[in-house]
Amino acid sequence: MVKNPCRNADVYGVNLRLSSSSQHEIEQLASAAAVPLLVVDYTAIIERYQGLSVDAIAELLEDESELLTCLQLPRQLGTSEDWIRLYGFPIDDEAPDLVVRRFTSDRYPDLRKNLVAQFLAPFRGVAEMRTEHTVPTLAGDVTVRSHWKAPVVDGVPDYSRIVIVDLDVSDLREAERSLAEAIESKDRLMATVAHELRNPLTSVVGFSSILASDWETMDDETRRQMAEDIHDQVGDMASLLDDFLSFNVTRNQHVDDEPLTVGEILSGVDLDGVSNTIDETLMVRGDALRIRQIIRNLVRNAQIHGGHSVRLKSTRDEGTVAIQVIDDGPGVPGDVLESLFQPFSHGARSGSLGLGLAVSQKLARTMGGDLTHRREAGSTVFELVLRSVPAI
Repeated sequence: MVKNPCRNADVYGVNLRLSSSSQHEIEQLASAAAVPLLVVDYTAIIERYQGLSVDAIAELLEDESELLTCLQLPRQLGTSEDWIRLYGFPIDDEAPDLVVRRFTSDRYPDLRKNLVAQFLAPFRGVAEMRTEHTVPTLAGDVTVRSHWKAPVVDGVPDYSRIVIVDLDVSDLREAERSLAEAIESKDRLMATVAHELRNPLTSVVGFSSILASDWETMDDETRRQMAEDIHDQVGDMASLLDDFLSFNVTRNQHVDDEPLTVGEILSGVDLDGVSNTIDETLMVRGDALRIRQIIRNLVRNAQIHGGHSVRLKSTRDEGTVAIQVIDDGPGVPGDVLESLFQPFSHGARSGSLGLGLAVSQKLARTMGGDLTHRREAGSTVFELVLRSVPAI
């Protein structure tokens, strides 16, 4: 038989004077709690299922109508204001419907399972449970960590004064998910950096070793070709490192804001094989180093993924200058378009961290501009928009 002694007990900081407390006193104690707290009496549940085995009761509660009947049996003794704000019960008109949906909808299987476990607790001699589940509230679905506790007096749980505390941990769970994603992103970034730097570094080490050991036996053309290969590989590594170091750039980090001619900017960019019709006298505001990094990324992407030609073109609008990198390649695959400017969105490919476009757009926006993509007349157009400097 399940016993229900009435004695004094302290539960979650609320001193329940069980043997002498009236319902009014319990309501006052519950209302004083600074958490969503409910005090209920399970006596009617115990009486309904007295004499049945735990398995038999569990089987009965699998029936939805029986579960809803059981839901109405606990007598509410006290409710904190935080509980009412979370669930609306007992004063909100929508609360009864909310209660029904909470335990009959297929959207909340963990909640239903945990509720049944609470109803079975008196028949298992359980005095405390901690569970977590999604539950509908007046503010929408939230993740709740529920503490269910029967005060224990002289070693026996008192199921006539059960205290339930439901804490909204949605923000905590979201923070944990964000942290897990950040850790995964960092691990993936470091693994990709190691992999992508190893390839050009291996070439540099190999070519330089051959040059050092066989210099005298090589003709000038072979030496020149190897030197160009080393130069190209070092350039690739520099681009990879630029993207890596800029990945966490924010508006709080220092970015120069100075007047520059487009010609000054392009003087530090290798445009070999690129058709350039840009007006180099145009003036913009920004950081020359960062703008060069963006243009190098765009040109490099166009050369790798483009068709037979890559062009640079400039346009001027009121307050802005746009530098366009255009190629006649097949364009960005449809499954990549939506995440085009997201880190790691392009999958693994040699010589790329999958950060170039994400970093470039962030840098452009940090300087007060933008970087966009479009498909136009059979060509792929990446457009870097920068703030212009008014002509004097």
